[in-house]
Amino acid sequence: MKKYFSIGETAEHFGIAPSALRWYETEGLLEPVTRNESGRRVYGEKEFRRINFILTLRNAGIPVEGIKNYVDLFYAGAETIPERKQILIEQLEQLKEEARRLNAVIEQLEEVIGNYENTLMKREMDSRSKDPMYGRKPQK
Repeated sequence: MKKYFSIGETAEHFGIAPSALRWYETEGLLEPVTRNESGRRVYGEKEFRRINFILTLRNAGIPVEGIKNYVDLFYAGAETIPERKQILIEQLEQLKEEARRLNAVIEQLEEVIGNYENTLMKREMDSRSKDPMYGRKPQK
């Protein structure tokens, strides 16, 4: 495995645009990236870990301002560990609540689909067999 990767390779690895990586650096989410002798950014293991963490927080629904706050707390020192942990705990609870809500919606849809297949389809097929005009668009 290579030790350093270009911005294009890094962006491709994470499935994001190179401009996102530049923006993360500009916004202070990512420390200034080392540059090679040509002045191009090179990303190593440390940057990969940070980018992965940033993307994890984004995927968890934490807005950029929240990530900036987290990064600022990180740079403020070890005494902020409990506060940083609390940010993650609160986001996890929000995600769990959203998962519970989505699971309830999934259960409702499964019930409706089950009713459709067991009841509504049978009722419609019975109605169609009794009335050849059932379900036909009215003529003007």
